[in-house]
Amino acid sequence: MKPMSSSELGNLWSTYQKKTMLLRILEHASDVTTQKDITSILQYAYQEESKFVKEIAQLLEQAGAAVPEGFNETDVNRNADRLFDQYFYIRFLRMIMKLGIGLNAVHLSMVYRNDIHDFFSRTSAHSNKVFGMCTNCLLQVGNGSIPPVIQMPDHPKFVVTDSYLSGFHFKKRNLNAIELAIIYHIVENNNFGTQMMKGFAKVVTHSEVRNYLKKGEKLAFDLYVSFGKLMEHSGIPVSALPGAVITETKTAPFSDKLIMYLVNLFSSLGLTSNALGTTYSLRPDLPLKMALAARDIYSFAKQGGRMMIEHQWMEEIPEAVTKR
Repeated sequence: MKPMSSSELGNLWSTYQKKTMLLRILEHASDVTTQKDITSILQYAYQEESKFVKEIAQLLEQAGAAVPEGFNETDVNRNADRLFDQYFYIRFLRMIMKLGIGLNAVHLSMVYRNDIHDFFSRTSAHSNKVFGMCTNCLLQVGNGSIPPVIQMPDHPKFVVTDSYLSGFHFKKRNLNAIELAIIYHIVENNNFGTQMMKGFAKVVTHSEVRNYLKKGEKLAFDLYVSFGKLMEHSGIPVSALPGAVITETKTAPFSDKLIMYLVNLFSSLGLTSNALGTTYSLRPDLPLKMALAARDIYSFAKQGGRMMIEHQWMEEIPEAVTKR
């Protein structure tokens, strides 16, 4: 068998971190939800994710690599009360699957061994399936939303003036379908992030983590409002996005370590969304706005990384050994 390459090791290592974190989230969510449409999705996801975690450990052990610590039973409080309304946990899982869909595509493009390629092909199919299950569940109960519906074109059109590429004067053209799609998902992600960090800020143990989450809540809300205005300027409201009900519990369901890792992970999703937007937006004001947003998200994530290192919550990624 071919030796495991550095890219395969790195991708498996980081996937193990994310999936052990997800198992802890699913354990708590399963403990505090009672509705059958929710529990069936959570149980299915938990069973499949558990198999993937075991498979990663086997692949690493066979290659002579230490299995990372990841997240274990010390990172979840199985006695904690529900922090959010029940459907928020499905939105939670949907967001993690959205992140997984993108990451699996990257991982697949970086592997060379057939068995590892097969592994990421299966995790990719799983993320797609669970994402669809979550989306359908939320839409059926009115707890989800879809991107805006715009008028369908009745014939092909071509750009006839370079004003199409202009965006810094007072009168800007409306957003096109691709720009609107990206901006909507930035708005959706930050709507979720605002609610998630507001809930976690109530229950974390360390005061500096609480202050950090409050800072993240404000950043996510500001981005939600700012990008929402771009949609409104094109005559598209954003008021239909779902909210979250945060309960009165004071008990944290997860360790501060897990919560900080999760927030850092979603910051990466925010950076990716803005990077995608700068690539596919043809109105020049949009890439600038997204680049400025990415700067703020990166600064926030960097502060979080420093806090994780200070508390020894950041597990070290395997690195190359310098040959002398």
